[in-house]
Amino acid sequence: TADGAANATVFLLTDINVSEKVKIEKEVVIDLNGKTVTSTANKAFEVYADATITSTATNANGEIINGTINGANRCVDTRKEVELTLSNVTLVADNYTSTYGNPQPLTIGGSEHGTIVNMTNVNISAEDGYGIITFVKTELTATNSTIGGYSALYVKPGSDNSTFNFVNSTLSGSTASNDVEGNSFTTIAVRANHVTVNVNAESTVNATGNHCDALSFGSSFA
Repeated sequence: TADGAANATVFLLTDINVSEKVKIEKEVVIDLNGKTVTSTANKAFEVYADATITSTATNANGEIINGTINGANRCVDTRKEVELTLSNVTLVADNYTSTYGNPQPLTIGGSEHGTIVNMTNVNISAEDGYGIITFVKTELTATNSTIGGYSALYVKPGSDNSTFNFVNSTLSGSTASNDVEGNSFTTIAVRANHVTVNVNAESTVNATGNHCDALSFGSSFA
């Protein structure tokens, strides 16, 4: 549990494997330092307080080395109204399991509305699931990021009045067939009301496969 002094910084010195979810309950900065956290729990990080997950490691040329969170199902899952900052991070949760279902690398949930997420240079991979999924009102901005999965962004019912901004980013949806439950998928799927999705001119939205569309919405959508 990351529950030490508020505003503390946790700095990884090596790759680590964890079997239980890490609960973030006080404001903290987690510097992955270019290392990898591999979790076999259903959630790698469960977030209850404002948090930053980043990597400040660089190679010999001074280029940033992303830190990586490999999750069995959910890499980062917010459970309260928080401000979450992700930078120089790769979130990977690629495998459907009978225990956890479709993977959800970045999950915005809980019962409180108004979570803010700022992402810069974040790569999200969910080959058999949803790159970003929201269940509550969310304000998310992704810059210089790539998000992929059956759906790159899935805005579930209950996420009314959310706003999503994508700047110089790539959203990809890809499936050659229906998933194990017989569903089709959409790169950006909106099932909540009064949702705004802004995709700037330098961003792309891709959909490949017979069962994947670029956009779908079942409610008020801008």
